[in-house]
Order: sequence, then C-alpha cells, then structure tokens
Amino acid sequence: MTELRLLHLTYAGMGRETARVVFDPRLTIVYGASDTGKSFVTESIDYMLGARKLSLIPEAEGYSQILLGIALPDASVITLMRAPQSGRVSVFEDDVRDLVYRSPDLVLSAQHSPRTTKNLSRYLMERIGLDGSLLATNDSGATKLAGFRDLLHLCLISETRMVSKVSPVLRTSGTSGQTAQKSTLKLLLTGTGEQPSPSRLNHAQRRVHKGKISLLDELVLGLQRQLASREANQSQLQDQLRRLLEHQDTRAESLRDVTRRHAQAASGRATLSVALAQYAQRLAETDDLLGRFELLRAQYESDLARLGMVSEAGSLLGYFRSGPCVFCGAEPHHQQAGHDAMETTALHQAVTAESAKTRTLLADLLVTIDDLHSQREYVADEQAMQASLAEQADAEITRIEREELTPLQDEVAEVMATRSRLENELGLHARIEELEDVRAQLVSEEAQPGGQPSRGIPSATLAGFDRIIERTLDAWRVRREEEVTYDQYTAELYVGDRSRSGHGKGMRAVLHGAFTTALADFCLEQRRSHPGFIVLDSPLVTFREPGEQEADLRQNVPQHFYRHLLNAFRGQAIVVENTDPPSDILDRAQVYMFSREAHGQRFGFFPLTSSSLPAQ
Repeated sequence: MTELRLLHLTYAGMGRETARVVFDPRLTIVYGASDTGKSFVTESIDYMLGARKLSLIPEAEGYSQILLGIALPDASVITLMRAPQSGRVSVFEDDVRDLVYRSPDLVLSAQHSPRTTKNLSRYLMERIGLDGSLLATNDSGATKLAGFRDLLHLCLISETRMVSKVSPVLRTSGTSGQTAQKSTLKLLLTGTGEQPSPSRLNHAQRRVHKGKISLLDELVLGLQRQLASREANQSQLQDQLRRLLEHQDTRAESLRDVTRRHAQAASGRATLSVALAQYAQRLAETDDLLGRFELLRAQYESDLARLGMVSEAGSLLGYFRSGPCVFCGAEPHHQQAGHDAMETTALHQAVTAESAKTRTLLADLLVTIDDLHSQREYVADEQAMQASLAEQADAEITRIEREELTPLQDEVAEVMATRSRLENELGLHARIEELEDVRAQLVSEEAQPGGQPSRGIPSATLAGFDRIIERTLDAWRVRREEEVTYDQYTAELYVGDRSRSGHGKGMRAVLHGAFTTALADFCLEQRRSHPGFIVLDSPLVTFREPGEQEADLRQNVPQHFYRHLLNAFRGQAIVVENTDPPSDILDRAQVYMFSREAHGQRFGFFPLTSSSLPAQ
C-alpha cells in the first residue's frame, strides 16, 4: 500500500472546546446548511497539506493549533500540527487529538523545496514512493522536482474549481505551468516521472531569469534586514525554540498547579465567607430574641410588683375601715362575724394564684434567656474561629498570588513573547529559504544543458483511464450516449465531441468529480502511487439531468454516487455537500450534519458559543 488515509481534522486552543471531524476510512460526508463551515473543512485540509494561507472564519478565533491525523502506508500514524498563518509544520509520531504542549518529533517547512528534504512536500512524497520524481516544465524537456501540492491539485477539489471551466488537470486558464500540470497527471497514470534533462534557455529567457534573480536578491536582503538576531542561524533558532518549548511545557505545568491551588484556596475562602455570613445572621437573630425576651422579663417583674401592691392594699382596707364591706358593699348589720377576713382571704388567694403563674412564666423565661446567652457565646466563638481561618486563607491567597502566580504569569508571558519572536525569525528564514530555492532553480535552469522533449502518456494507458471514467459515470447513473475521452494535449475532458467546458456548471461539476474519482481508482487498481484520498466539495449541488423531477434527482444520481464511493471506490472519499445524502447511507458512512441551529444536530464545524449564535 502506498496511499495515505486521513484520520481527523482538529482545531484546539487554550480555553476553547475542541472542534473535530473524524474521517471514515471509506466515506465521510459533511452536509447541511450554508455558512456552517463545511467548505472550511476542505480549506483546512488543504492548508494542513501545504497551502500557503488559510482564510479563517470568525468562529475560529482563539484556536491556536490545527491538527491533521494521517495513517501512513506502513500503518504508522502521524499528526501534523500547524498554527494558523504559520510556515512551519510540526510532526508528532502518534495520534494527537487535543492541545499539544510537548516538542514535536520533527519540524518541517510547509512549502516545497527541491534543495532540502526538511519540508512537508518531500516528507509526504517519500511516504507514497514518489520523492525524486521529475515533472516536465516545457516542451523542450526542462524538468523540476515533483511536489505533493502538484498531486493534491488532482485529489482535493474546492467548490470553485468543481464548477470551473478550467480543465480538472490545470490550476488556472493561464498558460504558465500547464506543462508541469499535464506532466503530473502523466506521473500518476504511468508511475514514472520525466528524465532529468532540462533544456538551455535562449537569450530572451536568460534576460528574464536575470531580472527575476535580481528581484529575488532584493527580496532576500529585505527579509534579512528584518531578522532581529543576525548571529543565530536557522538551526540555532530551531534549537532555541525547541528548548524554549520544553521550558514552556514545564512552566505551563507549574502554572496549572499554582492556578489549581489558588482556585482551591479561593474556593475555601468563599466557603468561609458563607459560614461567616451565616454566623453573623445567627448572632443578629439571637440578639433580637434576647432584646424581646428582656422586655418580656421586665413586663413579668412589673406584673408581680403590681400584684403585691394589690394584695397589701386589700388587706389594709379590709381590716382598718368600718362601715359597708369594701369588698362586697354589705352594710354592717348584714355582715357576719369575720366577714371582712373571709373576703380579704379570697382576694389574697386570687392575687397569690396570679403571682404564682407569673413567677412560673418568669422562671421559664429566665431559663430561655440563659440558654440564648449560651448559644450566643458559642456562635460568637465559632465566628471568631472562622474569621481567623478566613484571615489565614486571605494571607495564603495573597502569598500564592504575590510569590507564585504573578511571577509565573510574568515568566510565561515572557516565554510566549520569546516564542513569538523565534517563530517570526524562523518564518523569515523559511521565506528566505524559499526565495533562495527559487533563485537556485533559476540559476540551474540557465546553466543546465539541453535535453530531449517530454513524451506523452501512452495511448493504452490513456484508454484504460478513459474507461474508468466511463465506469464511474455509469455507476453514478449519469446518462451519456457517447464515449468519454481525455485529450492530453489540450488537457480537456470530452463526452463525445463536446468538451467539459462546453457543458453547464452542474455537468461540469459531475464530470470533474468523476475525473478525480476515476484517477484515484485507476492508480490504486494499477498499484500506482497516489495520495489515496479524494476531497470533493459540492460535486452534486448544481447537477440536474434534463427532464428529471426533483424527487427523482434525490433518488437517482446522488444515491448511486454515494453507494459507489462507499462500496466500490478503492480509496478514501470525503464529500462536502448542501443536500441530504440518501437515508441508506447515513448508518454506513461517517456523516456530519451542520444545522446552523442552536438546538440542531450540530451547529457547525466549531462548537456553539454565545458569539456564534445566529443573529436574531
């Protein structure tokens, strides 16, 4: 096996929920509403495999690492890590699916260079057995080293390119680079590159080359002036960055530990604050009750004093005054002997009974007051103890912040600033290296002797490829009545006498998808080297055959398209579409539905946050 398999695409960032799609070894489908990040998946894969830049969407803010897991032909697994807008790719020799702090096993340039193997292109080309293959650059036999981006152009198709009138083999409609792009297809179909026999430039070409070389020299000088450390070369800077990353890992671990202890101390202090508030509330309630009970106690004591006065006054009036009874009003001649003493005794008994009742209530009240005083003393002691613990917690929090957290944060900030400076320096070096590679290529083209012109693709090979395209279209139930042929001289695909560019955009998209799928199938069937995967963005969204009803369309070509990729295609297929796949495919492939609804299956590629909610 010489092909690759994509495992996952992951976005990770400090404090951000990981965003990930996992790819099935056979078929992965990403579909759903527009503006949900579907095409961003295609663009991210392209970026991770060497594209110069990536247009980030607002939801990607805060994500600092992009991870692409790849299974290599020898069954080992690697993870490519690249920061947004970075020219370097870190390689980890295992499956990494979260924010990574450790040093990579290998650091490569994202851009292809024929002068060194320390770039992603040469690394991947070596893994699929095509490193060192040459592509023709003109009809006279000049050559250049094939890069992985030359191959990726034929297996990762964006939505724009899918419907473009430009041939599936070519990048643009311009003439520049067409020979090399045709030669790339020849390399994949035949498995052999061009012979190393570049041609000598003519006088006009040499003048152009000299002008290019002068411009490149000026650009290199301009970039060199931007270098902050002229003394350190690229290797030394990489070594510094490696040591810095190791130190950053250590400091980050220490910072996490200190932050954890600080959070624990803050949490304990918060618990103490709650307890202190509860004790203060209990003291306030107790003081309020004591105040009320003291008033009640005074009332009881006043009642007892008044009852004593009534008893004493009644006794005095009954014994020392003659005439009508002071108690019942009876005249003397109606009074019996001892009448006044009897009445006085009844009053005394009533007063005594009321006094006894009041004294009992007062005694109970005094017991309650004593109990409340005891409780208040206990609560006050507990409050004082908790206040002491709170002071200790405040002191510990202040100590952690002053002696540990702040110095570590300052150190980490300094490390990050240094890391940014080193990465910027390395980026400048990488750019200088790229320009020097271009300059070296221009110099070598002028100095190398002439050679034999490039030869075309053998007719038998081309005929076999044409039959695979037809077989693919037939498997998709795309109606055609004529043969499909690829013209290697014009790089155009024909159905009968009608070129692909002469069809509408729906048919152009389907033909482009069939061309890409058939190319991968042909290479894998013939045991030719190929990346092993295809990424098709919107191959069916605009397609509709004449006279076909919408209901028929949903059940016809798309259904057979997905069935073929799932059951018959030899490679790995990743399809991005707007429309729903057939229901019988949903449980058999890896399917992601991006809904753009807050409570849908999946909001989009990135997890739902308050900032990513759709505008009301």
